[in-house]
Amino acid sequence: LTGPVRADRWPELRPAAMRTVLEHARHLAAATFVDCGFCLEQDEELAYDTAAPRRNGATLTVLRAADTVVCVGSADPVGLRRLVRGLEELRAAVPGVEPLVVVNRVRSTVVPGEPRREIDAALRRWAGVAAAACLPAAPAVVDAAMRTGRTLSEAAPDSPLRRGIAELARTLAGVPEPTGRRRRLLPTRRR
Repeated sequence: LTGPVRADRWPELRPAAMRTVLEHARHLAAATFVDCGFCLEQDEELAYDTAAPRRNGATLTVLRAADTVVCVGSADPVGLRRLVRGLEELRAAVPGVEPLVVVNRVRSTVVPGEPRREIDAALRRWAGVAAAACLPAAPAVVDAAMRTGRTLSEAAPDSPLRRGIAELARTLAGVPEPTGRRRRLLPTRRR
């Protein structure tokens, strides 16, 4: 599920309605993914004498109802600092949550040394978590898939980014890693 198509339509998305949508989604699908925004403000009602619409009410409703919360941050100094701050805000908004942290756009030109080790060290030091996944930057691969209107698995099935996303999906779904490559069956020709 994505958010509203325009940011100014947030008042239309009320927490009670979101709870209903989530209940229906749980009955309709084995898994529901909700793309939430980055901001978790909670104090809008303090500025009003009456119950005011809460800009992030739907997001907070989703986070409180989630079985798994995945937090995604960019693998650069600014992105990692934002991720650490976002994790602090998440813990304040939803006490007890243990998010799955994913770091995106990992590249050695921005993170010196061994990027995965450096990112994990920074996250452990500043947020007390390790990254569940570090997805490599692959702008050429992503651009080629978008340009041709294909999925990443169609455009670059063996790319490190596609493999990282597949591993993350297996982790989220609780599916073990395949033991061997699947044989591709080709039609036989009759002579």
